[in-house]
Amino acid sequence: MLDLHLLKTFLAVVAGNSFRKAAESLHYAPSTVTAQIQALEAELGTPVFDRVGRTILITEFGQRLLHHARRLVDLEAETRRILSQGGEGAGELSVRVSESLGILCLPWMLARFREQFPDTRLTLGRALRQELAHDLKQRGTDVALLIGELFAAPHLSVEILCRERLAVIAPPGSELSGCHTVRPADLKGMTLFLTRYVWSARPLIEEALLEAGVSLSGLVECNSVGIVIHCVMAGLGLSVVPEFMVEEEVRQGRLALLEWAGGPLLAPVSLVRHDERWLSPAAEAFMDAAREFFYARSKVRAGQVVGSSDGD
Repeated sequence: MLDLHLLKTFLAVVAGNSFRKAAESLHYAPSTVTAQIQALEAELGTPVFDRVGRTILITEFGQRLLHHARRLVDLEAETRRILSQGGEGAGELSVRVSESLGILCLPWMLARFREQFPDTRLTLGRALRQELAHDLKQRGTDVALLIGELFAAPHLSVEILCRERLAVIAPPGSELSGCHTVRPADLKGMTLFLTRYVWSARPLIEEALLEAGVSLSGLVECNSVGIVIHCVMAGLGLSVVPEFMVEEEVRQGRLALLEWAGGPLLAPVSLVRHDERWLSPAAEAFMDAAREFFYARSKVRAGQVVGSSDGD
């Protein structure tokens, strides 16, 4: 059995691409890191790093070891959490979720998750794309649930659960509120509110505006879809949001819902995890709850479409 202390030192060197940075992160003396890497290489019978001056390069064998080292270290950490809490359901789980999806699905998902893992300490955070790949890689985050552009980064596994409809929203009483569809030309001179990482529709909308020669009077970027919705209700402009976020406001007449004339706007809902990390039972249960929720939601929506067609 490989010494886990040596494997942790190996992973720290890889993460920092430096013996010195590994020593700092582990609170070791640099000589200790060097000695542990030498001990690991002696145990394996082959180098895991090439030293070229002050540059450290991982060897081909080291690359093959990397995946297994991460799995072994993750397994040990999860085993310690389970044993320290006295049961399979104990431990910790860190999840990042898009704000809009959290409002839609988390109440149901968490109720289902707690039935299986009532003692697991669950940490929920917003899914910020510029940080997510690093968090998933460095074991800060176990699973992410996103809506929007497909997420791509090395060693990340992305599973698309469904595609949600997007719509243009306008304040009631505006020039467009009585329309069923909106064209690029209709946005001329308008202020458009968008989230910074707008759901996969942003490139399509911006390209359509460019082709139509339409310029907006202003573009406002915001990280919160809730703030965007309230700005539109206040009559400050238009936005593009997931339909499920504004169903109640539309029913109450506080917002007008429009379709994009260029065709339906859709955004994928994705489960994201690091493909080299071992998943705990709690993480598997959370992912299963997400799959179940969006599968049931897609079946309901399909039934509504069939029902409306049969009634015509």
